[in-house]
Amino acid sequence: MKKVISSIFLFMFVIHTVQAQDNHSTSDNEESSVSERLLISEQKESVPKNHIVKVFILAGQSNAVGYNNINEFHGRKKIFCEAFNHQSKILFWPGSNARSGFANRWIKLRVGVSDISNYAPFKDNSFGPELGFGESLSEVLSGENIAIIKYAVGATGIAPSKNYHDYIPSLKGFDDKGRNWYPRVDGNGAGLLYENLMENIDSALASLKQEGRGYEICGFIWMQGEHEAGISKKMANDYGKLLTIFLESVRNDLGVKELPFVIGEVNSNSWAFGDIAREHQAEVCQKDPNSLLIKTTDLSRNGVGGLSHFDADGMLTLGNRFARGMLQLLMRNESVDHCIENPGRNHRKAKDFIMQKRNYNIPSD
Repeated sequence: MKKVISSIFLFMFVIHTVQAQDNHSTSDNEESSVSERLLISEQKESVPKNHIVKVFILAGQSNAVGYNNINEFHGRKKIFCEAFNHQSKILFWPGSNARSGFANRWIKLRVGVSDISNYAPFKDNSFGPELGFGESLSEVLSGENIAIIKYAVGATGIAPSKNYHDYIPSLKGFDDKGRNWYPRVDGNGAGLLYENLMENIDSALASLKQEGRGYEICGFIWMQGEHEAGISKKMANDYGKLLTIFLESVRNDLGVKELPFVIGEVNSNSWAFGDIAREHQAEVCQKDPNSLLIKTTDLSRNGVGGLSHFDADGMLTLGNRFARGMLQLLMRNESVDHCIENPGRNHRKAKDFIMQKRNYNIPSD
């Protein structure tokens, strides 16, 4: 019972925190951050426009956003900087909810652009799975143009609020104001977050087209489920159904029927019904040949974001695992196999890469 109460309290607290952040604005005259001095440099070279852009989409709740600070990384900052400098060729759409100056446009992949990066202790230095994913994927697909579209919002679930009274009777009448990922099904309108996700994808792709760049949608990264794992047992038991509806709807709406999905496992925080949610995640991925569940329960959560969120080391490793999983799906799925050009050379590189164990935690001198 204590776990349920604490989970509900955390859910309501994070919603209050995120809504409070949405009501603030940022100054355009902020001082340059540590991340801007140390991390991914804005090099002058641009992505060649005559190549097809391989597009990957990232969405979910707070562990897709990234509640961490790069300064908590346990390795050497210089090595980190060198390892990620080549990401200047990776395009990044940080979403319509990104901080002022970065929303609704393509930039070079970097840290500190999400909405929470306006506030301490995340200010200017937070990042999600996109960083490790982009670095790892570009290592294998070094000759490809890679783009990542991101739209993520903390403390959010798939189920619409009208169903909440079935999960927790005391929440009867609860209104999330459409703030959910439920898609357009059964003649009902989609949740606001699902609509925003599709609008971000449409806007990002339209921008590429306007610049004369061709593109292919190659994969989807989904990091979400802690919400359902912490609300109620019934909601956790429904997660498999909710996740299946989400996957099917995204594929239909994007017109990619076998779109690969890498799905982040609900983390090992003391969610009241975490085991149930993870079981349903596994069942969905076992039945869906174009999805893969990515292990997260061993990743570190010792940073400024608290035990609910991956720290800098854990987040980098998560991104790396997402990349490995995505490469596995791309290589075995003929409908998206074209996303890996020069398959002879790149497939060999991908197989070697998948077998590696990437360790970003390089000890300091």
